[in-house]
Amino acid sequence: MNGLLIDLLVWAVAMVLAWLCTWACRHLAPKLGCVDRPKHEAHKNHAAATPVLGGVGMAAAWLLTLVVGLVVFGVLGRSEGFPLAEYHAGLAAVLPRLAMIGGMATVLAVIGLVDDLRPMPAWLKFLLQAVVAGITAGLGLRISFLSAIPGANWLVTTLWIMTVINAINFFDNMDGLAGGTAVIAAFFLLFVAVLRGQYFVAVLAASVGGVASGFLVHNAPPARIFMGDSGSHFLGYCLAVLGILTTFYLPSESPTPAPLLIPVLALGVPLFDAVAVVVIRLRAGLPIYVGDNRHISHRFVRLGLTRPQAVLLVLLLCFMVGAAALTLLWLPPAGSLLVIAQIAAVLAAISMIQFYVQERKKP
Repeated sequence: MNGLLIDLLVWAVAMVLAWLCTWACRHLAPKLGCVDRPKHEAHKNHAAATPVLGGVGMAAAWLLTLVVGLVVFGVLGRSEGFPLAEYHAGLAAVLPRLAMIGGMATVLAVIGLVDDLRPMPAWLKFLLQAVVAGITAGLGLRISFLSAIPGANWLVTTLWIMTVINAINFFDNMDGLAGGTAVIAAFFLLFVAVLRGQYFVAVLAASVGGVASGFLVHNAPPARIFMGDSGSHFLGYCLAVLGILTTFYLPSESPTPAPLLIPVLALGVPLFDAVAVVVIRLRAGLPIYVGDNRHISHRFVRLGLTRPQAVLLVLLLCFMVGAAALTLLWLPPAGSLLVIAQIAAVLAAISMIQFYVQERKKP
């Protein structure tokens, strides 16, 4: 019970700090010229120049949350009367990994910020993502189910981190969409970490979900600030790392290895949308890295929904897929196949909208 209270407290502290830091960035960004102006790119349709330092606010709030937590546990945790003293002994063991994750997340936030201020070539951005992801895997934080193939775990981990970063980046196309998706995914990953008794992972998930929640106060339609590439890189990296750290499959508890799919399915809608958009761009003979209005959220708008309604519908789809994925922890083979078929049907419906449904023509 103490562990769950810690997670709720961390989520709340991170949310408040993110609200404050993002508020500060809202007012600082125009003075620094850090604004996203309408129509400066083909897919930019917002009404007015909008601050674009939301990622800086989230990253700063996340780091502050971790520092506050370390100070509280480091100072008060030594006291026998402190309610959470039992967790103090494990603090030193996780510090190196926490420092690595914090450092890499900060580096990616800075890379994204540089791209926000002065767009860099796509190849350079992908290269920098690959370097950070590769270093992360090289330092030991990696997927482990391909141990029989030398180098496979490192390669899959690097590709996983890059894929999630770019999926969140692609999904940052409407007010509240990427942030809301991050909150939902962090919640599901937190849920599994709590079930598995992974206190360190649960605290990380709570901190990520908290900062995304605090940011959403400012980013909900109509957005007063955007997260920018700094935010999508930061959130994408943190969610990818949480998917690696969380233990999904325990042979003693799960009847099948199907829980290994949970991190993919918790981010299933943005990952699927990213793949669909890449296919659409390739079919149209367009570069895959150039932003456009071909995402599922844009399709919903052109079918008649308002932008907030489209965002809400996509977030509901994210929750449906993620909630269904959690049942894989306990279901026998037949039940797992049924849930996977259900999720496949949802993604097939999204595919029909992406590729086949005719968009409503304006009169």
